[in-house]
Amino acid sequence: MRITEIKLNNYRAFYGEHTISLDKDGKNLMVYGENNSSKSSLFTALQNFFLSSVQRVNVEENIFVPVSKKNTASIQVTIKESAASTKTTNFDLNIIDKQIISADKTIIADANKIKGFFDYRSLLRTHIEHANDVNLFDILINGILKHSVNRFSTKEIGSEWNSIYDDTFNLKQTKGIQARTKNYLKDKFNPGLKQLIQDIEKDTNIFMSYFGESVKIKLEFTEVTHHGRRMLSGNTINLKLDFHKTHIPKHQFFLNEARLSALAISLYLASIKVNPTAGALKVLVVDDLLIGLDMSNRLPLLKILKNHFIEVPENERFQTIMTTYDKVWFELVRNFFGNEKWKYIEIFSKSLDDKDFEIPLIVNEKGYITRAKHYLAEKDYKASAVYIRTEFERIVKLICSSRKLLVVYKKNVKEITSEDYWLAITTQTNLNLELIKELEIHRGTVMNPFSHYDLEKPEFEQELKDTIESIEKLIAIINLPHTEPNFLKKDTTIEQLQNKIKSLENTVSTKDKTIGELRELNNKA
Repeated sequence: MRITEIKLNNYRAFYGEHTISLDKDGKNLMVYGENNSSKSSLFTALQNFFLSSVQRVNVEENIFVPVSKKNTASIQVTIKESAASTKTTNFDLNIIDKQIISADKTIIADANKIKGFFDYRSLLRTHIEHANDVNLFDILINGILKHSVNRFSTKEIGSEWNSIYDDTFNLKQTKGIQARTKNYLKDKFNPGLKQLIQDIEKDTNIFMSYFGESVKIKLEFTEVTHHGRRMLSGNTINLKLDFHKTHIPKHQFFLNEARLSALAISLYLASIKVNPTAGALKVLVVDDLLIGLDMSNRLPLLKILKNHFIEVPENERFQTIMTTYDKVWFELVRNFFGNEKWKYIEIFSKSLDDKDFEIPLIVNEKGYITRAKHYLAEKDYKASAVYIRTEFERIVKLICSSRKLLVVYKKNVKEITSEDYWLAITTQTNLNLELIKELEIHRGTVMNPFSHYDLEKPEFEQELKDTIESIEKLIAIINLPHTEPNFLKKDTTIEQLQNKIKSLENTVSTKDKTIGELRELNNKA
């Protein structure tokens, strides 16, 4: 199952009706929004929508809604049954009911159990706030793992713990009650929790390896025991950490913020993996996940999402929705995942002509080439040329980055031009020579900003079309699943450097030989 459409009406910052289409196949979604652009309202809307399948929630109405439209705030989510099916179901959450009223709401309730909305920063705070050992028991049992199934009892671990706690502190502690609690802890709760912890520990270490960190964690849990009357002990899950095979006590004071964030995210995602995923709808919604991570850690995170949540067998696949206020992060996601299975939108704020408040403006981001084609059709040649040049700059940077090409060093990174990136590509790759010639011609005309004074010449429209076609050829090459053999040979750059070294060595050797011969002649003279 996939979400195909999200419709918000007079909900929080969304004044009026706003629709986000994820197409018929239910694409993943990346949302860019400036601060105060209503991005957070979208996250909250989805969070409340799923939660409303199990409890009543507060559906907050936009404060500027006129009296005539009061109590119209609503959230509607359309879900497609399967990839092969055309059947869709609309689920509504409104300000009156405050919960989903539908016979099929178990679909939403099952998706809610995954805890795909959990705030990883809660885990991060747990690391920072603990002065001694980091105890994750409460945040796991009553938070992320609340709905995880205990394989020894087939019950949800959160409700199990609540029952154990209630039996211990609220029931009369007869010998029978005490024995029942002790036996349940020994036979059911403890072994089930240990199994879940082992799975989390394993996946956390796998995810941390993506960040290139020599970090290995261990989740220490012995057992919860019942002592006499109204006493439980052992309800601790302590996080222990080794760095470069050395145990680090109080790691929360040793690791920097980026490493702590990577650890918290890895724990969070690993915990989601052990949550019940038998339901047909699996949604992972993350809001500004990259806060605290430096640029070097962003690509590893995308690889984790790709390899363990998105490009996995269909029955394990998550529909992923991400939001950010960081345009660089937005572009990185777009470059990494492409457009085939993803939808990209930008949310801005705009003022109504007759109102003194702002409303969200949702813009479908289809890339610079699409914009270039649009402006070409509108005969706005200058705008089309600008977007063509911008797309070319984006592509050459992406190629150099993904293929680890050597680009000329400049003290100020901003001084590195598209010419520098293009030179790296033409000298270090096996890019088709004909395509290189095409692009070289277009770089001198369409992609040269100084040529735009002559936009009115009749042939310029055709030049724009030809340039777009050439860039699309380049995009097609780099988007192919296996481009390396035809586009960039493995270790081509290293081979070139080795050849240059050999050439220099030969040159030096020749010069040394010549100098030796001259000295010998001089001595004879």
